[in-house]
Amino acid sequence: MKEFEELFYRDTYAKEFDAKVISSIKGEKGWEVILDDTAFYPEGGGQEADHGTLKMMSGNDVNVTDVRRNKTGEIVHYCDGGLKEGDTVHGSIDWDRRFDHMQNHSGEHIVSGIIHEHYGYENVGFHMGDMIMIDVSGPLSWKQLAEVEKEANETIYADLPILVSYPDDKELAQITYRSKKELTGQVRIVNVPGRDICACCGTHDAKTGEIGIIKFFSMINYKGGVRIWMASGLKALGIISRRTDQDIELSHMLASDTDHIVDALKKVKDESAAKDRRITELVNSRFELEAGLLPDKAPLVIRFEEGLSTVETRRFCECLLENDKGICVAVLSRQNKSWYYVIGSRTVDVRPAGKALNAKLQGRGGGSAEMIQGTFAAGQSEIENVLKEELNV
Repeated sequence: MKEFEELFYRDTYAKEFDAKVISSIKGEKGWEVILDDTAFYPEGGGQEADHGTLKMMSGNDVNVTDVRRNKTGEIVHYCDGGLKEGDTVHGSIDWDRRFDHMQNHSGEHIVSGIIHEHYGYENVGFHMGDMIMIDVSGPLSWKQLAEVEKEANETIYADLPILVSYPDDKELAQITYRSKKELTGQVRIVNVPGRDICACCGTHDAKTGEIGIIKFFSMINYKGGVRIWMASGLKALGIISRRTDQDIELSHMLASDTDHIVDALKKVKDESAAKDRRITELVNSRFELEAGLLPDKAPLVIRFEEGLSTVETRRFCECLLENDKGICVAVLSRQNKSWYYVIGSRTVDVRPAGKALNAKLQGRGGGSAEMIQGTFAAGQSEIENVLKEELNV
């Protein structure tokens, strides 16, 4: 079959079809079935493959779990069962999946065309998954992207035709179109009038109105340009619905209406930060009080604590050293079945002792000459004995 002559190109909306089995071979990914025609789109051009079923004359179905075009141009249907060569089968594609791909692929064309028109940037990467990911070759602000989104949705409201053509070489030379690579042979052109002209092998809606909605969800700087996550149609509606449900739940938790969730969260964050500062002050005061109860300049100070965070464990060790309570100080805090340790000294390089301690106490960690930290997977009494052996200065 020549390029672009398969049923999914002749009739993008074909949900069911009959075809003859050319071959059916057991392979690594299941049965590899080739038909004399197909409505199943093979993965390519950033668009995922169609899924569905093939029904045999006996009435049994096999599931089509992937579709690819092989090196010789034949379309291979990967199935969970074999078929008989020469038999006629009835194919049914998963239409919800296909229509989702059509909405999102068509939406991507509109977005890429508008960005190219206004900023001259290229779409240099495209992937369809839970969201549509587009890599654009130049920088954009979120405000600029919002303007692109508005214009893209206005294109949907205009319900423009999405035209597909196969120009010959002479006609193609007169067309300015987007393409990620240099093309040879027959070129398939997808045209959204006034918005985008692009070489593309994917499936698309017949009119822009069928896309329903285009929505951007996030953007990051990426390789000198931006990476955009977006969705169209029912996929976009599903994401918006889930996020709306989250907004409603958050508004109940924060005793705020949904229009003021951000302000309510900022208030909670500020209050939490104030509490954290107060807790830090109280914990530091406790450390100073406990340090004041200890004698000065002991050869080794060992403190086993419960419930200290890693930051607090380090701070207590620093406090003891600052108050000159020991030549070497070890503070340990229990974490599940292990002990988090911080060991420091103002006059002794603790790194050699750290290596020995880790070896004897199933430990992991390291640090500088003045302070090491990590974990020990041993009991308290064993840790204390080994610390005294290795750090008794």
